[in-house]
Amino acid sequence: MDMPTIEAVINNWRLPARGSLTERINTMIRLDLMKGLFGTSATLIVGGVQYHLGGVQDTEDLAKLAGITASDQVLDVACFLGGPALQLAEAYQCRVRGIDKNEFCVRAANKIASMCGLHHRARFEVADARELPFEDGTFSVVWSQCSLAHDETWLQEMHRVLKHPGRLALTFAIRRENPDQNSPQWSLHDVVHHIQDLGYTILHAEDITRRDIDIGWRALDNQLSEREDEFTTLLGEEWVRRAHLKFATEIELMQNGQWGNGRIIAEKTS
Repeated sequence: MDMPTIEAVINNWRLPARGSLTERINTMIRLDLMKGLFGTSATLIVGGVQYHLGGVQDTEDLAKLAGITASDQVLDVACFLGGPALQLAEAYQCRVRGIDKNEFCVRAANKIASMCGLHHRARFEVADARELPFEDGTFSVVWSQCSLAHDETWLQEMHRVLKHPGRLALTFAIRRENPDQNSPQWSLHDVVHHIQDLGYTILHAEDITRRDIDIGWRALDNQLSEREDEFTTLLGEEWVRRAHLKFATEIELMQNGQWGNGRIIAEKTS
């Protein structure tokens, strides 16, 4: 999408007055999500601004585990449209910087922050997680949900920009049972090992696969069912059928141990 079209899209938004922050944002951007302007996956189109598995609940749970307070300076890596960052800024009054490689998403995130009255606490910019544009020790928390690349450069850059002491708060895909020895996918143990080697104490490490089946894939399927007439009208019966199949397939893959999700809170100690 070219820049004039991007500006035309976000300048046409109107934020509803009622509902939770995430509900209001999702209502505002719903038609543009369905048009595929931010991506075409069924997970995104149904899940909305917080389409990582578990959505608002996952963000709330991770924030509590990480002990987020108003004094924190948080970096959200791979922030998408800023849903979790804005939730943190509103709920905890902390300051959040978000980075994403997608310029359209960053422009939209800054627009949403302004419309929500949170632009003084949440700012977003285009950047690569492998080369973060911040000084060493800038943030007290480095945060990422379901976006961590299995690339040690990501962890090294997170480590560099994190204060001492500071916390990593991460959810991420993991390899589970029947591992392929040639798979680039990390297991939960691998991620723990990589983080410890950088000089961290692991405060919390958990396989959240079973939880994410329920509050992630099953919740998405329920949302699709509840709004099935709307999705059918705008996207067609075949799209709805394929979306239900997608969610059912991911549940089966997780249940069979083909992949899963993990969660880690770690404190920088050296």
